[in-house]
Amino acid sequence: MNFCPRCGNMVARVPVYSQPSAPPVYHAPAAEKNRTKKNNKTAIIATFTVIILVAVALAIPTVDLVQDDPKKEVVIQTASADTYFALSGDFIPDREIFTVSLTESGMAFSLNDEISEKYDYYSWSFFDYDHSWSNQAPPYSKYTGETKEKTEPVLYYLSQKIGEYRVSVKCYVESGDKYVLSATYGGDVGYMGTISKEYTWTYQGKQYTATTSFTYDEYRAFKEKNPNSRWLRSYEYQKVVSFVTYEEPAVVSLAESLAKAYGPSSSMMDQSFATFVLGFVQVCFDYPPHTFSVEADQYLYGQGDYFAYPLQTLFHGMGDCEDTSILVAALFKALGYSAGVVIIPGHAVAAVGLDEYEPGSYSITSYDILKHTIGGVDYYACETTSGKFLGIGLISAAGSGGRSYSEYIGQNGYKFYIV
Repeated sequence: MNFCPRCGNMVARVPVYSQPSAPPVYHAPAAEKNRTKKNNKTAIIATFTVIILVAVALAIPTVDLVQDDPKKEVVIQTASADTYFALSGDFIPDREIFTVSLTESGMAFSLNDEISEKYDYYSWSFFDYDHSWSNQAPPYSKYTGETKEKTEPVLYYLSQKIGEYRVSVKCYVESGDKYVLSATYGGDVGYMGTISKEYTWTYQGKQYTATTSFTYDEYRAFKEKNPNSRWLRSYEYQKVVSFVTYEEPAVVSLAESLAKAYGPSSSMMDQSFATFVLGFVQVCFDYPPHTFSVEADQYLYGQGDYFAYPLQTLFHGMGDCEDTSILVAALFKALGYSAGVVIIPGHAVAAVGLDEYEPGSYSITSYDILKHTIGGVDYYACETTSGKFLGIGLISAAGSGGRSYSEYIGQNGYKFYIV
């Protein structure tokens, strides 16, 4: 059982295509040519021909034939002053099949005139490589892309979102009252550049803003890092600190932006500023949508348990307990605090070291204070998935299995892991 508080808020879905759907059309399979029956003599000749060809083939040294892999060749094309397209497959300009361009509202993927004039109807497929693993509507079935059927040889994407996309189109010709599949084209389009993030939230009655940015290549490096070992067994929990990449420029930039927003007193490295940083993550980062059958990590990353790097959480704007705890720990560490991640039964929280601590008023029936001293430093738990402001040190009094979380520290890998 996952004991994380879950808000269940849905992520607003951005419409993908601007063109209206064409009326439903029956797509007939490609017409087969009439075949006449072969007589026995013809069959015998064909058989001997095959045998001879096989024999000749066996006598010739084998040559590796390179398949048309869209990722084998990439051509760079300038998109704007600070962005570019990385094109592959049938988007490579020399093939003279596709063009991609920026529009006021997004991007346009078009078949060249020489190609499109041959066909009458198109079935476009669009796949976002950075989409969450699941579709953005219950019951959160696996995302397989989008399709759009239309009579125009162009597909519009209503966004200029930095990312990587797979675009393909099935081309049909009109035959009587049917459309018959005639050709298929496809390739990858990477719209590369800098991803800028701006966060606005209210804290103690005052509105604050913080910013950061990172390149798509920086994000992708963490997305592709150790993809097959993103969940940790109990005897591997100490590896969680390797995910707290507090020296990454985007993390440092965000930490500096938070310090600037808070004001001069942030340099004191006290509990008040740490609470401000914690509150920023609590409010500005959503818990991924989920159901009883699809957990938060599975919705976002396709795995039941997945530890994300801070840049991945920044990119998606959401994360479950270990993801946002890793992000907060990285921000604390970048700001000069002693910090870490706490693994407890069914949950994870961040930790921050403080010289002085004041719990403030809280309900003892609802919350406990989770604290641990390591190397003479007092570390306090930081709940990141409350969906509202919750002070440092406070954690649900419900605990696990009728026991408070503090009773588990030091057992079965449940402990404070300090960066």
